[in-house]
Amino acid sequence: MLLSLLPLGLLLFSSQHNLRSVEQLLREQTTKAFDAQATQALQGRAKLVAAEVTGFLREVEGDLLDLALLEPTLENYQTFSLNHSRQLWHRPTLDSDSGSSREVALLYAEMAYINSDGVEVLRIIDGKPSSKYRNVSIPSQTSYKTELYFERAINQASGEVWVSRLHGWHVGHDDQRWGQLEAVRGTPYRGVIRFATPVRKQGVLQGVVVLSLDHRHLMEYTQHISPVWEADVITPSYSSGNYAFMFDDQGWMITHPKYWDIRGYDESGELVPPYNKDSTTAEIKSGRIPFNLFAAGFVHPNYPLVAEAVLRGESGIVETVNIGGSNKIMAYAPISYSSGVYSKHKVFGGVTIGAQIDQFHQPAVATSSLIRQQINAYLKQSWLVISLTVMFVVVTAYLLSDSIIRPLLMLTEGTKKMIRGNLSPEVKIYSDDEVGELAVSFNDMVAELNQRRNRLMQTLQALRRSRKEIIRERNFKQTVFENIEIGLLTFDVGSKVTSVNGSACQILAIGRPKPDCSWKKLLAGWPELQGVLERWFAVERSDECTPLREYVTLERKGRTLTYRMAMFPLSFRQQEGWLLTLEDLTERVNMRQQMARMDRLASLGRMSAGIAHEVRNPLTGVSLLLDELHDRLLGQEDDQQLIRQALGEIERLETLVNEMLNFSSQSIAKLASASIVSIVDDTLLLVRKQCQRQRVALVENVAADLPDIVLDADRLKQVLLNLLNNALEAMPDGGELQVVVNACDGNIIIKIIDTGIGIAADQLSFIFEPFFTSKGHGTGLGLAISYNIISDRGGEINIDSKVGSGTVVEVSLPIKLDKNGIPASLS
Repeated sequence: MLLSLLPLGLLLFSSQHNLRSVEQLLREQTTKAFDAQATQALQGRAKLVAAEVTGFLREVEGDLLDLALLEPTLENYQTFSLNHSRQLWHRPTLDSDSGSSREVALLYAEMAYINSDGVEVLRIIDGKPSSKYRNVSIPSQTSYKTELYFERAINQASGEVWVSRLHGWHVGHDDQRWGQLEAVRGTPYRGVIRFATPVRKQGVLQGVVVLSLDHRHLMEYTQHISPVWEADVITPSYSSGNYAFMFDDQGWMITHPKYWDIRGYDESGELVPPYNKDSTTAEIKSGRIPFNLFAAGFVHPNYPLVAEAVLRGESGIVETVNIGGSNKIMAYAPISYSSGVYSKHKVFGGVTIGAQIDQFHQPAVATSSLIRQQINAYLKQSWLVISLTVMFVVVTAYLLSDSIIRPLLMLTEGTKKMIRGNLSPEVKIYSDDEVGELAVSFNDMVAELNQRRNRLMQTLQALRRSRKEIIRERNFKQTVFENIEIGLLTFDVGSKVTSVNGSACQILAIGRPKPDCSWKKLLAGWPELQGVLERWFAVERSDECTPLREYVTLERKGRTLTYRMAMFPLSFRQQEGWLLTLEDLTERVNMRQQMARMDRLASLGRMSAGIAHEVRNPLTGVSLLLDELHDRLLGQEDDQQLIRQALGEIERLETLVNEMLNFSSQSIAKLASASIVSIVDDTLLLVRKQCQRQRVALVENVAADLPDIVLDADRLKQVLLNLLNNALEAMPDGGELQVVVNACDGNIIIKIIDTGIGIAADQLSFIFEPFFTSKGHGTGLGLAISYNIISDRGGEINIDSKVGSGTVVEVSLPIKLDKNGIPASLS
């Protein structure tokens, strides 16, 4: 009881002391954490606004370059102006409680196209055309009397953009407020930022395109920010210090709730001097005091430091005091931009967001007060709970000690007897609590130990008898496993490799695997076999314990290898693992393929001889008869022309017979310079009637400026006619046949595209084999002969087809050959 109560009392006093320390530390850390979080949020928002301004300026550059591509007409420029607008949010009157208004305003206050002499030939102001054209090459004739944007723009390269700083007439204190303290709709500040780019044609300056960004759209990025409220505000309160502003790379204020703080020009076109320690009372009263951070060190030394940090591309947070005397936290971030006058520092300027210090720390102060209240309530509850606990401990300590210690002493004595070798002690404890259950479990354990010792002795004797049988069986299996010529691999249920015989190591060119080797690691150099095994293991894991067999063909070191794989379960019921057999059938497969090709070539020779005998003699007779008919039709030029074409086709047919005889031997092509266009036209003449009969639309797209190339014209006609006939046979019910001929990368490309039935994917690899046909008729030599003709010329023929979608045949012929008839690109 004393051991329970004494630590409890010490714990109470220690906890109270520690909780007070934790309270103080927690309040301090919470305050720091809230301030750090608010600081990061404020700085992050400044960076976000700066990034948005950078993106906005880039969009304006893009608009300028788009406008430069348009023809400089009034309609184009006015349409462009009206299509580029954004929404402005402001108060409609001076009354701060009169609501808000959102209006859509044009993005660009002014657009102009200036000729190469500097004279405006097209001018749009607020979306409306203006007839007041000026010579802006003279600065005094520009809007603000000192602008040099035309001179700067003509010195830019094509596609480059020159951007000016903010130009606008300065708005004084009384002009904006009209005597009101927080008015926002007095005389507005209407400034512009000029974006200009030259327009050149063939290096000659044609003119300059100018977009003048309405400054009000830049104001929208800072005018509605409230650092202490999640929602935007229509106008910030300057007197509270909770507002944002933007300044340029020279430190001038360019957006601010007070218009008289914004950079501006006087009536003579000169910049109004910045507010400084030497500013007169009259200037301050009239509001002719635009704010420049570099000159504002007398207000607070951090202002010029912020401007310098922004020029270095840095962001951060500082404490400052505004002109109204409000202490504030100010986050700042640079606006990255490098066009025009901003190319020196690669910075357009900076964005700052300020918050009044008292409001900035308010969440941390409120949280600290809440922590103190919660800890005081916790200490009161702790005193009450501990007091009740002390009373409970005193009552129960005595009762528990007697009911636990006596039975435990009996169990301890029984355990000592077992240690001395007596395995039959029995502890007699009559209790229904946990100690009684422990005594029953102890007695059951003793009985179980006696039974297990007897069974263990019997099992040991049986193991000694079976050991000799297992060793003899293992040696026999090991001998068979290692000396069989078939590769064997075994896997456990986790797909780990358990054994590999010598034949498998020889076939796969691998060493003996280490224990627990993964099958993927073992077959890392054989991805084809990995794919088969991966599929098989997936099947095996689906409880389909059936043997699996497959032939695998793969490429290694320029050779085509053929393996026969089979996998069997080692146990059909227990699923203890799998056995994989691997046979190298490469030599047998190669021998079969060679025998089959030799049979095909032999058949081709026999067939060619028969065709030559059966066809050549009738062709000779037909040719003689047509010669005679030609001579009798003197004076009938059209008929003679048809007969001459028929004689030409007979000659080509005789040539085809000879080519069949020489198919398996090297033939000599009759090379001569020929026009691809003429060859294609002559070939298409032969199929036009057939296309009309089959309702096939023949579409010709033959380039007219193709060069003549050296080839055998008759053999190319043979190829084209064969391909066109195949295409027509694929469209028995009509369709579209396209013939496209052009030159590309030193080759003549001939494409024959049909919308026929297509060729199955499993047949594409056999279409150039002799005697292979998918049409059910014919000899199957057409594409084989065509392939040889194109290959002999150094070209390529490729076929892409999908069933139901049609076929595309592409013939590629090199334009230039060397003296040996080899393409120049390969010689």
